[in-house]
Amino acid sequence: MQVVTLTGNLLAEWTIEVPLLQIGKTHRAEKISFQVGGKGINVSRILRHLGVDTEAHGFASGPMGEQCREWLRQHAVHHRLHPLDKGVRPGMVVRQSGKVEAKETTLLGLDLAIPTNSWQLAMNQIGTQKPRWLAICGSFPGWHSSWMEQIHELLTAGIEISVDTYGPPLEDLVKLPVELVKVNRDELQRLLPETQGTTTIDLLAEISNSSPVRNWIITDGPNPILAAFENGDVFEVRPARIVEVSAMGSGDTFLAALMQQSLQAAGPVQMLQQAAACATANAASPGIADFALPVPDQYYPDVTKL
Repeated sequence: MQVVTLTGNLLAEWTIEVPLLQIGKTHRAEKISFQVGGKGINVSRILRHLGVDTEAHGFASGPMGEQCREWLRQHAVHHRLHPLDKGVRPGMVVRQSGKVEAKETTLLGLDLAIPTNSWQLAMNQIGTQKPRWLAICGSFPGWHSSWMEQIHELLTAGIEISVDTYGPPLEDLVKLPVELVKVNRDELQRLLPETQGTTTIDLLAEISNSSPVRNWIITDGPNPILAAFENGDVFEVRPARIVEVSAMGSGDTFLAALMQQSLQAAGPVQMLQQAAACATANAASPGIADFALPVPDQYYPDVTKL
């Protein structure tokens, strides 16, 4: 197994399309669909699209958990779902149909805390699998700092770990020498509360010096992406301009493509070029992991060494 992903807050998501979305009105659906959401699930879907052997771990139980398993089986996403006490988090997207730039409202159910025994089961299975990469993705309700012991064991076993999370898990994980952290500027600022008003490049320099994390990717909305590597190189990435169709999953695409390029022993510039190109191609397509391969040259970004 090359890459295992871990989603801490799986989503059983229904999308309902209606002719006209109006608050306070009764709507009759024209179309309804179901999918399994969550950042790690997205990363595994994209990795599979890129030709990488991957398995998605998550947490779900009960009838909705079985529905999630069936959807993952139908979409050829290898997976292992570990028990939750209350089933799985539900979600709903209500979208105005027939529009290129459709208005939509997203409703997310309550977060469900991960039981410690389920966390330990996931860690034990991942340790047995010994993947090249483990991607820790999304939020982790019920996070315990003591869970860091199992993460440290995986690092000691030689598993490279990438992190795309926030809040308490991020605060703990940046204390370990994980291979890669991808984080947005706001979350980076929260890690360094004493540096309010500091530029993003200075924040990146500060966190690179104060944390054992080897490599950093910093996103900042429409602004350029910053990347700092363990050899001291810092790059600015300006993605290609496109007509955006759906940005859903584009950040997950960036992370997936970085790991895929790492498996191919690509250099930093090539890694960033391909990751940004894939993320842009994903944003130019309506779904997740349905962009054409190989990624066309017009999606390649400008990558500048600072």
